[in-house]
Amino acid sequence: MKKFFSPLTKLLTAVLVACALFVPAKTFAAEDEGMAAFREVLEKDSDPSDRIFRQDTFILAMPFIGELDFLGVVDKGNVFKATGDFSYWIYNDDGSTTEKIVPFYLVQDKSALTLYFKRDKNWEKLTAPTIAATIADRIATPTGDEIQKLIDDTKGVTILQDDDKSRTLLIEIDGNKMADDFKAAAEQTSDPANAEVTDNASRYIDSALRNGDMWYMWTVDKRDWHTVVLQYNFSSFLQGIARAALQDPKQMWPDEIRVMLERVAFYSELRSYTMYPADPAAKKKFDIPKNVLKAKDISLVDIKK
Repeated sequence: MKKFFSPLTKLLTAVLVACALFVPAKTFAAEDEGMAAFREVLEKDSDPSDRIFRQDTFILAMPFIGELDFLGVVDKGNVFKATGDFSYWIYNDDGSTTEKIVPFYLVQDKSALTLYFKRDKNWEKLTAPTIAATIADRIATPTGDEIQKLIDDTKGVTILQDDDKSRTLLIEIDGNKMADDFKAAAEQTSDPANAEVTDNASRYIDSALRNGDMWYMWTVDKRDWHTVVLQYNFSSFLQGIARAALQDPKQMWPDEIRVMLERVAFYSELRSYTMYPADPAAKKKFDIPKNVLKAKDISLVDIKK
């Protein structure tokens, strides 16, 4: 189990619980049969850190629909690479629609994260050294202590399917423990210059974690204990953040922002899937074309223009 797929990134809502109603399943408390099956998968996981994966994430928060679809891999020298597209559709106030597809390449080494993306007809480059050396570390195989932490942060496990060939688990995450972990991490990386914004965001995320339904589904091939697919739904987490913002007594949201938050709080979806392509040619897709490498350097301020 890769650290990249940590509990914070696997928030699966009651949609998956409903799936369990139609599948012969067994649910157990922590460290019973379900948890033992989870521990076995964590300890026997054979996925190499350089295995290419495909991540497909879908978000709906009308009038916006977006999809982030990319391939990722940890290459030589512990360098994380990704390539794919971000596509979105917006329904405008005048009844028209806006549709865009933004192709991108991403490279992260020990010193920086570099994002190349195509805006309109031109390629641009954004470098963010402050968040370097994180993705590859998260994809690395977890240590024994980290496996125990994953187990400690799990409330219960449902075995949806288990035979000689494969096993599918539905894992319920302890939102209170995740909120505590998030709070500790946020305190270590706090930015005094943006203290108010950071404090508000932290409170909203804390509320979403403690009050949401957090689950993920993990299917493994038991013949060699590699991951087949991970399925997660972040909808309750996304909705919880918006609800916390709406209920914040310190905020007087403008009508436009309030309406947007209401839509997200009650009518939004955020789902994601991780798969592993078998096509050996997929490795070549990470090669960045020469014209892209010559992209214009920009800053976060430029993106907002």
